[in-house]
Amino acid sequence: MYAPIAFPFIFIALCFIQRYYLRTSRQLRFLEIEAKAPLYSNFLECLNGLVTIRAFGWGKALEQRNLEVLDQSQRPFYQLFLVQRWLVLVLDLVVAAIAVLLMVLVVTLRGKLSSGFVGVALLNVILFSQSLKLFLTFWTEVETHIGAIARIKTFTTNAETEDLPSEKQNPPSEWPAYGAINFNNVSAAYK
Repeated sequence: MYAPIAFPFIFIALCFIQRYYLRTSRQLRFLEIEAKAPLYSNFLECLNGLVTIRAFGWGKALEQRNLEVLDQSQRPFYQLFLVQRWLVLVLDLVVAAIAVLLMVLVVTLRGKLSSGFVGVALLNVILFSQSLKLFLTFWTEVETHIGAIARIKTFTTNAETEDLPSEKQNPPSEWPAYGAINFNNVSAAYK
């Protein structure tokens, strides 16, 4: 009879925890996507230039570069994992607070409650803990995935096409008949 008084406070705390976690996990997911782009680019460049890499003996240098890019790309993943562990810890602490509240009520109402009711209440706290973790974890996963879908939709609707309106025609079948490239007074450098 006294426990329902605490439920609104617990619900508000859980909403705050979920909102904080969701914002953080979205940002870390964005960082993870951003950090993996150089890894994929480096991998594709290595695949496309494999003959050149072997010809010049650049294998060890590029292997070292790949390891550095891989290390950089894994940092947001581990940070996201740490935030997920934080969520589980905080949820466990909320459930522990509920269990402490339950034990305070049992001690206060000693003699008025049967031991069977207390056992069922403790079992319900454990089941509530599991259900709460699953619910908030799945909820935040769905929100994160919806964010990924929104990014894809934004990219497909807002990305400008590379084709110009004047480029809708096909080139003639004899094109190109011949080709040549002339370099006059050209200097280039690579850093």
